[in-house]
Amino acid sequence: MTHEANSEDGTDDAFVFVRNGYDRAQPHDLQTSDVEGATVYGREDESIGTVKSLHVDEDGQIAEAVIDVAGFAGMGTHSVLLPFDQLTVLRQTNGGDIRVHLDTTKEKLEAMTHHAG
Repeated sequence: MTHEANSEDGTDDAFVFVRNGYDRAQPHDLQTSDVEGATVYGREDESIGTVKSLHVDEDGQIAEAVIDVAGFAGMGTHSVLLPFDQLTVLRQTNGGDIRVHLDTTKEKLEAMTHHAG
């Protein structure tokens, strides 16, 4: 997995996630069942959570994602709500595997307000 800076001045503030054998999935090509249950990977390709559920807006587009972040030894799951556009969803080019990436860390997700919904 590689990631590339995506800003004109070359700073490392915005990332584009790239993985050999995977293409970026467009939101309008995804169904909630494609993404729910997928592992979420952080900036350094480490597992940081799981997509628990997705919220669809009145236009039928995926708008938000609930991410479950497991606590120490899998205990004490912490759920957070994020705008779907913060997720990068990659789909295997010749297969059905889905990878979800976030430009953040597990610690930053754990520090966010818990989503109880």
